[in-house]
Amino acid sequence: MKKLLILGLCVLASTSVFADEELFITLDADGDSLISISEAAVDADVSAQFSELDANKDGYLSAEEFANY
Repeated sequence: MKKLLILGLCVLASTSVFADEELFITLDADGDSLISISEAAVDADVSAQFSELDANKDGYLSAEEFANY
């Protein structure tokens, strides 16, 4: 039973990672592997958190920075 529970939690965690990756790809409209503030504006939640997520304050979210979303 414990193994089944652990397996279920792993599946849920991996599903969340894939969803975040899919959102990153969707928001990265120009395909440069970065999300600009204008690209982030498509998603109200990402847009609202943009300045917090942009750790190096370069005006773009890298995949690494977006992973903190």
